This record gives sequence, structure tokens and C-alpha cells, in this order.
Amino acid sequence: MASRRLDTKTILLGAAMYAVLAGNVVLYVLHPLNPVIHVLIGAAGIHIAFTVWHEAVHGTVSDRQWVNDVVGVLGMFPYMTPYFMQRWVHLEHHAKLNEPADPNSIYTDGAFLTLPFRYFRALGYAKTLLKTDPREAWQKRSDMATTLLVGAVFVAAAVTGHIVDALVLWFFPVVVGKLVMDWYINYIPHRGLPPDRHKGTRILDVPWFSYLVFNHNYHAVHHMWPTVPWHGYRKLYEKKLEYLKSHDVPIERRIFGSWT
Repeated sequence: MASRRLDTKTILLGAAMYAVLAGNVVLYVLHPLNPVIHVLIGAAGIHIAFTVWHEAVHGTVSDRQWVNDVVGVLGMFPYMTPYFMQRWVHLEHHAKLNEPADPNSIYTDGAFLTLPFRYFRALGYAKTLLKTDPREAWQKRSDMATTLLVGAVFVAAAVTGHIVDALVLWFFPVVVGKLVMDWYINYIPHRGLPPDRHKGTRILDVPWFSYLVFNHNYHAVHHMWPTVPWHGYRKLYEKKLEYLKSHDVPIERRIFGSWT
């Protein structure tokens, strides 16, 4: 019988994510620190979560779809977001890169510091998508179950007098973690670029930054070869560098800039 593919690096990353989040709760209970520190620790866990569910969306975790689905749901849960809905939104981003209908346009059509005020537009996009809901019945049930579970946690926290604890350990880390992720995944790679397969996503060739963002600074590599897992981006970038240059892929060697 042929062996089945399983990306152990992503599985271990998912385990590390839950270890960070659970460890933060244990530390908060047994030896509480300044709440800001707990928010930052939680945000680090949320930061890891993106890579986990993102790999599941593109089917790189396993050649068995149910494994990708399980990893995706578990990886997305800390985000407080329905996995299968987000999966379709993300795939629409790939299909309509930098076009007006690209759902990720909310991240790039204004200054980064004003981004939180544009998040509400994502709800409008989801409402539009629901008119032709692409999810299967069981996927809808899964999304509803995870949404209700998130709500139940905060209701229980409010009823038991632990709402502040829930905000410090979960809600605020999601807010901080998502803003950081949106900066290096959605804003920097696509800001000011055309709807073009090669020219529509920039690369930040800053090797030390790779260790902080799990190689997502080579985001153009992902858009051109989406079945390559996160830990293969940098190696593929080095292998395909001449190809990328010949096709005018934007390559920056700095982290901060105007990005226009």
C-alpha cells in the first residue's frame, strides 16, 4: 500500500500554537503577569494559527481531504472564524487577485492604520458570498458549531464573572494577532499592485524576517505555486529567483516602505 503524505511540520506548528495558548491560560491562573504580557503571548499563538489553517485551505497538510479539514477547523478556531467560509473567501482572493472583486481589497485600499475601520466590509462580502453559498451542508453545520462554541465561551465567561479574563486571554490577542498578520500577509504583499499573476504580489527578501513570519515574506512564491507548503517558500524562491526577476515580480529588500 502506498504511503500517505502528511506534513508533520504543519502538524507540529499546530500543536505549538495550542501549547502557547494553553500555556498562557495556565500562567494566567497560576502566576498572572501584567495583562498586556498575556495579550502579547496570546497574540503570538494567534499569529501561528494563520499558517496552520492556511496550509489546510490549500491542501498541503495531507493528501487526505478530511485531514486538511480537521487541521483547518482546529487551526481556525482560535481565530473565532468559521473555517469553511474563510476557506472559500481565501480561494476567491487567489482567483481574483487584486481585482475589484478580490475580498482582500479591504486590506489594501487605504492606509494600514485605518484598516480596523474597514473590517466591517468583510461582513458585507460574506453576506454577498452567502447568496451563492458554495459550502456543502456538513461544512455549514461545522461552521455553525464552531461559531456557537465561540459564543458559548464568552457567554459562560460573562455569566461566571470571567469576561475580563476571556478578553485578555482570547479576544484582545485575536485583535492584535490579526492586525499583525494582516500587515505582513495582506497589506505589504499586495498594496498598490496590479491584478497580475506575477506582478500582483511582492516579496520581501529579508531572510531574518522569515523566521518571524514563517516564510510568508515570500508571498509571491505562494501565489504562483500554492501547493508548496510554507516551509518550502524560501528554498523555492532561491531556486526560481531568475524566473521571478524575468517576470517582473516585485522584490523588496526592506520591511518598511510606502508600498504603492
